[in-house]
Amino acid sequence: MKPSEKTLAAALDLSRHMRAEGEDPHSLAKCLIYLHERNRGLEKMLKHLEYFLQFGMPAEEHARLLKLVEEMRAQDQYEKGGDEVGFGL
Repeated sequence: MKPSEKTLAAALDLSRHMRAEGEDPHSLAKCLIYLHERNRGLEKMLKHLEYFLQFGMPAEEHARLLKLVEEMRAQDQYEKGGDEVGFGL
């Protein structure tokens, strides 16, 4: 079940506090923060994908989708501690 904006904000605030205080023995706060950021990126991608499909795949939306994919991959590489890997286009 999707939490309300207020509930999610409170959970994220508490998660950030837990991480700052080193009180996250099972990494639940770390996981919540990571998944929230990941979800934000995927929501952006979905929005642009819907525009891309709805309006006959204009070049501008295609470029935005490629940029979002690049950003998501770069974030994955950063999280893994590796070098940024480009899309190659």
